[in-house]
Amino acid sequence: MIVAILGAGPAGMSCANACLSFGLTPVVIEQSGEIGGIQHGNFHPNLWLLGAPGETGREMSERMARHFVALPLTCLRHSRVTAVHGAAGNFTLELETPAGKQSLAAGAIVLATGTHPRDTPELAAMAENTERVIVGPLSETIRDDIRQARVLILGGGDNALDHALFLAERGNQVRVCTRRVFSARQPFQDACQANPSIELRDRCTPDSLHIDDEDARIVAAWGPIKVRYDWLLVMFGYLPNTGVLATFEPVLRPTLSASGHVVVDAWQRTSITGIYAAGDVTETPQPSVPTALAQGLVAARAAERDASAILIPD
Repeated sequence: MIVAILGAGPAGMSCANACLSFGLTPVVIEQSGEIGGIQHGNFHPNLWLLGAPGETGREMSERMARHFVALPLTCLRHSRVTAVHGAAGNFTLELETPAGKQSLAAGAIVLATGTHPRDTPELAAMAENTERVIVGPLSETIRDDIRQARVLILGGGDNALDHALFLAERGNQVRVCTRRVFSARQPFQDACQANPSIELRDRCTPDSLHIDDEDARIVAAWGPIKVRYDWLLVMFGYLPNTGVLATFEPVLRPTLSASGHVVVDAWQRTSITGIYAAGDVTETPQPSVPTALAQGLVAARAAERDASAILIPD
C-alpha cells in the first residue's frame, strides 16, 4: 500500500522510515526544497533528544536527513498538494511538482506538516520590509549578527525569555514585552529578572510600531513615549500548518481542536478513516523532536494495521 506523507520534517521522515519496515510504500511530499522541517533553522542545542548532548537542531536535522535520503523511497520536493479526493484505500492526491502536474494514488495519508511561527499581518509586513524584524526563534541573524544593540522582544513564553538571555550574554540591552503575563517557566523568569541587561514588562503591548524611514530602526510607541530599537523579535509561539486541508474534499477534512491542531487518537488516527497525523501539527502535550519521531512511527504502524481492514484496489 502506498502511504502519502505530507511533510519531510522529523515526523514525516520517521513515518517514511517505519513504513518501509512495515512493508508499506511511502511517498513523501515536501513543499520546500529542504529536508528536516523547521529544525533545520534551529541553532540551539536540542535538549529534548537523549543521546545527542550539545547537538543543535540543525545538526540533528542534517543527521536525520542523511539517513532519510539514503532510504529506498520517493520524496517529491518543491511539490504541493492541490486536491485530495477519494476514500481510505483509494485516495487520489493531485500535485504540482517541478516535473508538472501529477496524480498520486494512495491507500493512506499522513499529515506531518508541522508548524510555523505565529505573527500578525502588520508584523509579517514589517518583516518583509526589513531584516531588523525577525518572526520566530529560528534565525542565524539572532545567532550571529545582533551585538551591542537595543532589542525589543514581543512575547512571554520560553522562547522569548530564552532569547533574551542569549542576547544579553552578547552585549545587548533587551526589553521583553508581553500582552498579558509571562508564561515562561519560572527559571527563565528568575534568570531574566536577575540580569541587568534585561527588562521584563507584562501587559506592555506597544500602541504602535513602525520602521523609521531614515535609518530603518524600529520605533515602538506606548502612548506619547516613543523608543527606538535596533531589532524587533516576535516570539508569539507557533501555529499548526493545516492550510493543506483546504485542498481536501470537505468530507475528508479531519476534525481540528480549538487551537487549530489536528485531533488524533493514541494511534495517530484522525477523524477520517485512512488519514493520520503526526508531529507538531497535532496537539501534543510536549511538542518536540522525540515526540514527532515517535508519532511518525505510530502512524506508520497504524496504517499497516488498518490496511487489512481496508479494501485496497489492485
